[in-house]
Amino acid sequence: MQLTATPAVGYTFTGWSGDTVTTTNPLNVPMTKNKSLTATFTINSYTLTLNTVGNGTASKNPNQATYTHGTIVQVTATPGTGYSFTGWSGDTVTTTNPLNVPMTKNKALTATFSINSYTLSVSTVGNGSVTKDPDFASYPFNTVVQLTAVPSTGWSFTGWSGDASGTANPTSVTMTANRSVTATFTVNQFTLTVSSGGGGSVAKDPDQPTYAYGTIVQVTATPDPGFSFVGWSGDAGGNANPISIVVDAAKTVVATFADTTAPTITLIAPDGPRQRS
Repeated sequence: MQLTATPAVGYTFTGWSGDTVTTTNPLNVPMTKNKSLTATFTINSYTLTLNTVGNGTASKNPNQATYTHGTIVQVTATPGTGYSFTGWSGDTVTTTNPLNVPMTKNKALTATFSINSYTLSVSTVGNGSVTKDPDFASYPFNTVVQLTAVPSTGWSFTGWSGDASGTANPTSVTMTANRSVTATFTVNQFTLTVSSGGGGSVAKDPDQPTYAYGTIVQVTATPDPGFSFVGWSGDAGGNANPISIVVDAAKTVVATFADTTAPTITLIAPDGPRQRS
């Protein structure tokens, strides 16, 4: 008689016992008497190997060296700082995390982690620009970016706001998240001093203590009675009146006036002085 032991799914035939002890399968049994045999089946055990690519860890629950057939093992991918989990590969391809793995054979899974990338947005208030070094559309985690504020002519950089602060220029930003930085520029202010050597006055329009860079100021010389305007000196020249001054630096303008009163002539006569105009 031939006996055949057929294991169920997840089990392995490990041998006969009773009137015959053997692992032979199928087994030919000569019937020389009443006989009794037992077929023994053992549940299979499997290994689950976890690997990682990138900065992160992968764990098993329960965490065992081997697992019996049908055991459900939960695997969890935990990214390191600045990294993100992007998926499992190997015996299962998915982005599910945590992942339940049924143990039906030896299995190997790899958790892949990718470094995070972040954007750095820069804007300005006032007239100027900002340069980035390096200048990328996005930056890997922990990249240090140097920002330099470049004021336009007649403007000054006055400070950073947003994800940077202070007035240091250049400044550095470490990319551990999406960042937004604003550079503020303020227009330069200058004085315009007007004066005369006497014989008249000088007026400014508009008349202010200081002027924003590029302001045009009209300066008018007004002679006193008996005087005439001669011309300008200092940061202006010629004798046009009024004149326009572009305030792009601290400036001084002087108006010169001449006395036009007719001179008095005194005649000396033998019998005393006589005055004639």
